[in-house]
Amino acid sequence: MEVAVGKRIMELREKRGLTLSQLAKLVGISKSALWAIEQGRVSPTISTLWKIANALGVTFGELVEHSLSVAENGVEVRLIERRNSKEVYLMRLGAGATRYAEPHENSPLEVVHVIEGAMIVGPLDAPKYVWEGETAKFYGGEPHLYMAVGGGAVAVVAMFYHTQRRPAKRWYLDATPVVTEGVRDLLEPDVDNEILAYAISVVNKKQPPERYLDLLLFDILSAEYNTLAGRLTLPKAVVHARGANLPQVLRTTPFEQNFDVYEYLIYEPLHPGYAEQAVYVAYELYKRRITEVISVTCGPAYHERILAELLPDLKISCVESSPFFRKLSPVQVLDDVPAGTSAVVSFGASHHIENFLEWISSRLRSGGLLVVADEFIADYNNERERRRNIIMHHLRYLLDIPLERYRVELLSAYHAARAEKIKLALDILAKTYHGISKELRESGDDVEKAFLHFYRLELTSLLLGVAYIEERKTSVEKFVGAASALGLKPVAQYRVYPTGRGSGTYVLVFRKL
Repeated sequence: MEVAVGKRIMELREKRGLTLSQLAKLVGISKSALWAIEQGRVSPTISTLWKIANALGVTFGELVEHSLSVAENGVEVRLIERRNSKEVYLMRLGAGATRYAEPHENSPLEVVHVIEGAMIVGPLDAPKYVWEGETAKFYGGEPHLYMAVGGGAVAVVAMFYHTQRRPAKRWYLDATPVVTEGVRDLLEPDVDNEILAYAISVVNKKQPPERYLDLLLFDILSAEYNTLAGRLTLPKAVVHARGANLPQVLRTTPFEQNFDVYEYLIYEPLHPGYAEQAVYVAYELYKRRITEVISVTCGPAYHERILAELLPDLKISCVESSPFFRKLSPVQVLDDVPAGTSAVVSFGASHHIENFLEWISSRLRSGGLLVVADEFIADYNNERERRRNIIMHHLRYLLDIPLERYRVELLSAYHAARAEKIKLALDILAKTYHGISKELRESGDDVEKAFLHFYRLELTSLLLGVAYIEERKTSVEKFVGAASALGLKPVAQYRVYPTGRGSGTYVLVFRKL
């Protein structure tokens, strides 16, 4: 394949009367590198081929044959059709891959139709977010990008040359502050357990703890409440995890394929309301005298460690499919929830596992307990409302963090979603997501950069949730209705952290009939 491309480059160069040195100078590579490409001794990258095409005044398709696939840094491009002024390519992006493209000759109209996964595509200052079944259009006469969101993505890219160029529509800015909506539920501190009673007092008051600061729970709570009060603070758990020697991620599970697992392990404790969930769950387990529990999908097992701090006599096992997290688990790991289980807890897993309620209800014994700690969006009547509620829900967590970088963009996206301008909100977030990702590739490891890692995690959840990829958040009303239909009777409900009317972090308790 390299020989065919090399011969084609040489043929076009000679046809235009250019020497090897002249074309190399136009492309911006050495004469020896260009000679090696023409001789078929090296395989040119996608970027180099585009530069050569621009220098020769031809399209990319004129350089390559239909059978040729060109790959570079997790991006693969194959020409599948070339007719008149139209070229069609199949583009594959690996997980986390980004392809930056320089301006194309003639500023062709590019039509990107995603057939698998989700992508951010378009001009660097006005990209668009598209997912399976969605299409984006833009003109390729300015620097642009193709960026996978979550796992890999596949798209058909059509280029129409000699079209009339129109300026790209830019998004607006609206930095109006957001008014806090929704209330949280408090716990009764009447428990005969000193540490749990103190944890309930701290959570109810939302004030940094002064005691037990060597415990994971109070380390995370102290950092969160200082942060929400305007002082960005990292828990020691995050600092230690940043310097830890971690096992390799094999990307064998959907979660590992769609999220940066290292980023999730290290920075997820920066999530507002993260540690509070475990206090509410511990309260319910204590009140109901549960002595043994199985936790579904433990992940980093921070919540399980907190439960062990609050309820030292509680026996905890974990069901975890990820080999990465299985190696890190401080508790016994099981392959499945045993039939006849008396108590199951789930921290953040209910919207990641397909048929979660059916699975758990089939494993619980009669009278068994299910405790779900998870995020829920406001109730909705159609797909447009669901997407709007997902955007507003996730952005409220980020807007509660006093980080000025990207604040105007996040507020703008929030107000656009609230005004039912969903595509506009997603376009703003596409540019923001790319900007944060690009900034995180630069050197530095300060406190603000740690929070930017969390921002990217939360925006990944938002974007995948809109596309219904991996993230399948629903409302409390719909979740409780589905549970009731399976014989899971709701017996307690707490809103731990509000993100709006009806949305936020909840702890729900069910009893199997």
